[in-house]
Amino acid sequence: MFGYVVINKPELKFREFDEYRGFYCGLCHSLKQRYGIIGQLTLNYDLTFLAIVLTALYEEKTIKVNRRCIIHPLHKMVQYENKYIDYCADMTILLSYYKCLDDISDERSFSATMESKLLKNAFARVSEKYPDKKEFVEKQLLLNQKLEEENCHDIDSLANLTGKIMACLFNYQDDEWSKYLKDMGFYLGKFIYLMDAYEDVEKDVRNKQFNIFKDKYQSDSFDDDTKELLMMMIAKCTNVFEILPILQYHGILINVLYSGVWTKLEMIRQRKEKANERSL
Repeated sequence: MFGYVVINKPELKFREFDEYRGFYCGLCHSLKQRYGIIGQLTLNYDLTFLAIVLTALYEEKTIKVNRRCIIHPLHKMVQYENKYIDYCADMTILLSYYKCLDDISDERSFSATMESKLLKNAFARVSEKYPDKKEFVEKQLLLNQKLEEENCHDIDSLANLTGKIMACLFNYQDDEWSKYLKDMGFYLGKFIYLMDAYEDVEKDVRNKQFNIFKDKYQSDSFDDDTKELLMMMIAKCTNVFEILPILQYHGILINVLYSGVWTKLEMIRQRKEKANERSL
């Protein structure tokens, strides 16, 4: 479910990449400070993107700190700090915990079981701080589970649930930008759901697990049809993004929405092609 909203590094300016890394490392540090090493293990690109969107939109003053870390012990790395990065750290914990529960339900995953136990206290803290978001996300996931148990074939019905979850997370506060942030998160969430289903379809079919594409993936037009769906979601997301008065970090956000997400899709397609060649 995570890791699809990424940058296309070669297309970023050096300054932009340094800024992006400042947010990524800042989110990592926030997770460690708030939830320990287990928090750091939940770090992902998707919530880094949200941290940049919120910081840019609300023009939040950001502190830049040089620190060493376990990954970079020899050289100090720039890490950004602000309230939106901390908020995204909390939301990372919320999503990661529920992802563990989903993996346990679908795959009886031992690693997910262990991770969920380690995240339990952190999840409880986030739930206490954001009870409305916790309840909303849980409701959508329960609806998702119900539809999967009913073997639902309606792509929109299922993708919309992930869309609603991301819309909830994108809406940091109720103000004049709420509608736009919700819409942006909604379409990005649908994109994430479809990408995840596309990447995992062969594995899910092999393991007899639910996947919305299980009846379509062997079609000759499957890749092209899926890309068309994905392009539709990103187009709607970027249309909303362009309405927002975002100037700071604009190049990074444009890179993600217009280029980065497609590099991830191409990586998945190439991996699928290599797997098919080995099976011949």
